[in-house]
Amino acid sequence: MHFVVKSFRTTFVEGRFAFAVATLGMIVMRAALFYAEGLPQIVSPANNYLWEPIAYLFTYPPLSLLASTLSVVVIAWIFSLLSSRFNLLRSRSNLPFTVPLFLLSLHPYLLVMTGDYISVVFILLAFFPLMGSYQKPDSYLCSFRAATLIAVASLFQIYALVLIPLWWIGERSMRGFRFRSFISALFGVFLVYVTLFSVYWVLDDIPGFMGKFLCFTSFSLPEIPFFSVLEWSGVVFIGLFFIFNMIFSIRIYLRDKVLTLSLMQFFVFLIVSLLLLQVVYWKETLFFLLLSIVLISYLNAYFYSKTTSKKHIYLAYAILLLMLLLYSSHLLP
Repeated sequence: MHFVVKSFRTTFVEGRFAFAVATLGMIVMRAALFYAEGLPQIVSPANNYLWEPIAYLFTYPPLSLLASTLSVVVIAWIFSLLSSRFNLLRSRSNLPFTVPLFLLSLHPYLLVMTGDYISVVFILLAFFPLMGSYQKPDSYLCSFRAATLIAVASLFQIYALVLIPLWWIGERSMRGFRFRSFISALFGVFLVYVTLFSVYWVLDDIPGFMGKFLCFTSFSLPEIPFFSVLEWSGVVFIGLFFIFNMIFSIRIYLRDKVLTLSLMQFFVFLIVSLLLLQVVYWKETLFFLLLSIVLISYLNAYFYSKTTSKKHIYLAYAILLLMLLLYSSHLLP
């Protein structure tokens, strides 16, 4: 094994204190960003049922920062737990925990506590029953639990409902189509929303219940931003980085066990679908972009945990340096 690869694995992948150092580094990064720029003003949109009534609790900036930081830690912990419980990497790696911490601390927008974070947490939890249903012929309970978790996620961000039809690509890859599982999933969504409808019925606010679904008709294609040449270069470089990492990771997980292969293919499908949806709803929400960044973070964690190529490690150091430069641009005048 080349020295560059060995040192990378010793320091980042298998480092004994990587969890503590990464958590402390994330806190420092977010605190410095908060001190330099504060929190951007984000108006709570009317595309949710449960977040809007409690959003006022997080109007105090330090409390919003603390809540978003805890959410990022929870997201990273769920990825680490998912990887270890289903033995996706088949080796010890800190990257499923450390990579999400880093990627979710690079921009001031990510410092603000929103319902999107809560929604993402429930969606990630839905992967546990999905993975648990692998090759189980009678797995309708797993489908019910996953669909229920996604339905609960949609109470904090209504656009999470889009994942229900997309989710069946993952369900089919785990065990094939099962009609009973499909009905159980629909019943899980129905159970959540019939309970919610009952509350609005009692409050005599049926239009308030139905109005949230109108968000799906609010298409808003993005306008081309007025970036400088340097900013456009950074955007193109980061885009190419994620594309190349997805291609490189595909080459690696195609040789892995079937369970890991099915999950990683599902991740790639979700990322592409989410980014296309983000283009369609660009001015309405950034939920799809946030969730795609979270999923991309695991793709990168998987790829750099498995690779033994020094070229890939050099690429990792290059993108790490670039992202730190982009992060530093928010700290400098």
